[in-house]
Amino acid sequence: MKENSNESTKYSIGIVGAFLVMLGTLFPSIFAIALQPKQPFWENAEIYVQNYHGIQSLPFYFGFFLIGGSLMLLLAVYLLSSSPSLPLFGLLSGIIGSAVVCINYIIQTTYIPAIVEGFTSEHAILIQALSMANPTSIAWAFEMWGYGFLGLGTWLAASFFGRTGIEGFARILFILNGILSIVGAVWTALDLGWVLTLPGYICFGLWNLLYLVLSVVAFRVFFLRKKAM
Repeated sequence: MKENSNESTKYSIGIVGAFLVMLGTLFPSIFAIALQPKQPFWENAEIYVQNYHGIQSLPFYFGFFLIGGSLMLLLAVYLLSSSPSLPLFGLLSGIIGSAVVCINYIIQTTYIPAIVEGFTSEHAILIQALSMANPTSIAWAFEMWGYGFLGLGTWLAASFFGRTGIEGFARILFILNGILSIVGAVWTALDLGWVLTLPGYICFGLWNLLYLVLSVVAFRVFFLRKKAM
């Protein structure tokens, strides 16, 4: 009885994690399309500050849900796996990636608004270096490499799922997310500014759709396994 309770808790971690990923993926996408105050294409820090609105930092708060949910998914896979070696490395890779991405989100939600509020010409170099409105900001390097490591984590975790039915679909999605995330990180290393070009926007949309579907399918897998206990 106690063993069943422990297993149920592990599945619940995966279910909650998948839900948080859905939340963290959906809202920023809707915000980017319909709600976000439009910044002109990056020219300099002064123009950025003139067009800045506090609500621009809101999607990054939901990024914490996405990161937390992703870690919960990887943790659940590790705890439930009968062959935990690859899922363990996947979890470690996810932790590394999540730490990098969270540093970026802290900068975007806390540091950038503070600099904008008290902006002087001396702050221009900081905004240029750290704001994600600038396609060559170091923040994009943090973002893309962080999600590259997180994607490697899902790739390594894919071995947990079966090869048929909905589990086979989950397995494919976890692998595809790894491939797309790693390609994005490498592409960023070769051309930092690509993220805010047309190919970058297309890849962003595809990744968000892929990760949303991944979270829905993972939610279903964990739910069905828990129900079958």
